Amino acid sequence: MTRDDFLEGMSRAAQTVSVVTTDGPAGRAGVTVSAMCSVSADPPMVLACIHHQSRAMPAIRQNAAFCVNVLADNMQRVSDTFATITSAEDMFDVADWQAAVTGAPVLTGALASFDCRVEEIHRAGSHFIFLGNVEEVVLGSGVPLLYGSRSYGKPMFFE
Repeated sequence: MTRDDFLEGMSRAAQTVSVVTTDGPAGRAGVTVSAMCSVSADPPMVLACIHHQSRAMPAIRQNAAFCVNVLADNMQRVSDTFATITSAEDMFDVADWQAAVTGAPVLTGALASFDCRVEEIHRAGSHFIFLGNVEEVVLGSGVPLLYGSRSYGKPMFFE
């Protein structure tokens, strides 16, 4: 098995698209991710995997807080912006934001936003796994933005 085989195989696994954001003493930052999931309901916990070279990674670590904003299917521009733009001021101009309990930015209109305090951080290969205790959940409406086979989509059962 090669790295390319692994990447091609993983590209075929459709995932929801989220933007992970943070704000605090280390500043405002964010990044698009597809690797996030629920960890526990008791207590409520989620995890997000952030590449070790992401500009958001040290800010999340130092701020000890992050918000996972699950994108709706009409938020492809938000996803693209947070995947490519490196300037925090520029990336946050793409949408409207509110400060969460932790201070992390919550995306207006997201399907769901999970505001978290960092519980644990683990290094795994090229990524850091941030485990977060969920302090607040903000619910929106719509259908999820999906990413698979290197393109965006939405679940067909919503049509």
